[in-house]
Amino acid sequence: MDTPDNENGNISQDAITFMMNSLVVAYIRPVTTEKGTNYAVCTADGTQLALFATQDAAYFAAKQHDLEPVLIH
Repeated sequence: MDTPDNENGNISQDAITFMMNSLVVAYIRPVTTEKGTNYAVCTADGTQLALFATQDAAYFAAKQHDLEPVLIH
């Protein structure tokens, strides 16, 4: 599977296909990067699909792809 474009929050086509075929829930969790706190959209097994600057952006990107986001604090 291609790596998502983490710089601008785009989710790769392979990640979208994977999500549409096998996922219902996406976990949104904070991650620390050299740019500070960002928010990862992850699968149930912890695979990171995308990285966003804000929790809201991560949440709505998951919803846009027909996933049910679950926030992990």
